[in-house]
Amino acid sequence: MRIKVARKQGRQAALTNHVRNQPGDPFKAATRRVAVPSPGNVRELEAVAPAFIRWYVQHPFSADIDEVLESLTRFFRFYPELKGTRAITALEPAEVTAKLTSLMTHALLEGVMATYSLMRFLDFLHDSGRWSGSQESFQTMHGILEDIGCSEVRVIIRHRPIPDHFTDGTAE
Repeated sequence: MRIKVARKQGRQAALTNHVRNQPGDPFKAATRRVAVPSPGNVRELEAVAPAFIRWYVQHPFSADIDEVLESLTRFFRFYPELKGTRAITALEPAEVTAKLTSLMTHALLEGVMATYSLMRFLDFLHDSGRWSGSQESFQTMHGILEDIGCSEVRVIIRHRPIPDHFTDGTAE
């Protein structure tokens, strides 16, 4: 009887890990519930992309605009789209936090890129007057993205191996 219970628990754990460790889109949540891609959000992003690109190239940012747009497109494919007045120009802090947390759980570097891209997009929305949320929600979103960005950088630095030339005594 104990063996049956242990096998059943082992199978359940394997299924859970199997779902969580599958290759593919890390923007999907790590649960059995599958997030439905949101073509509406992507269309919305495509509509503001030309203005965003013009704004982006006017600023000395470190990441290539193509990488930023690719990251935003992947993020918004799985950002909840609700009927009504909900738009990507008024990001919901709780939803963004949930999606970024899920992403960082699966692919930290992609989480860093998504956070960076969302920060640039948020700045664009604010600078261009396209932010359709409240000033309070903008400040909340900005603070969340800054906090996540700072913590991600610390995690990456902490987990990056030290190159051999710094540890073998030959570095000057």
